[in-house]
Formats: sequence, structure tokens, C-alpha cells
Amino acid sequence: MTVRNWITKLLKNSNKVENVFYVTERDKGDYHNLHTHMLIGTNSDMTYKEIRFGLGNVSVGDYQPIYDKDEVCKYVVKHFGKDVDYDFFLKEKS
Repeated sequence: MTVRNWITKLLKNSNKVENVFYVTERDKGDYHNLHTHMLIGTNSDMTYKEIRFGLGNVSVGDYQPIYDKDEVCKYVVKHFGKDVDYDFFLKEKS
């Protein structure tokens, strides 16, 4: 399953998620392996369990609220311009 499919599920399964930005980048230790960072915009706090369920019960590594927006944005986009996949999703208004 692709990251885009996970995000589509999350937007559909949760009434809390309003938008998602993700970046998929190569691992430091194994260039052939990938990992994804997601910034999830919500209208209220979500638990780890809600995020995991919304994504389709996929493995979720590090999960934490963001307290310093500037620093987390710098971290997530640190490999822009290199071989990364990224996108931004907005929940459609009904």
C-alpha cells in the first residue's frame, strides 16, 4: 500500500483530520529503504491509536504533537531537492 492510499484512508476514516503533508525519504543506514514523515493537521487532538486505525492499522513509529513548527518543518524538508516524494492533501468539504 502506498503512502497516498494511507492518507486517503486517514482523511476518510477520521472527522478530525483536515490536511496531511508527507515526505518520503531514504534511510541513512540503507539507501534502498524508505521512511515517511507526515504532518497531520487536525481540528482536535488525536491519539496514537486513532492515527494508526485511520491509516489502516499500519505500523506507526514515532508519534508526537508538534510544539515547534519551524524546527519540525526544517527537519521534515531537509532532503528537498534530492530523491524524495512529497505531497499535500486537503480534506474535501462536503
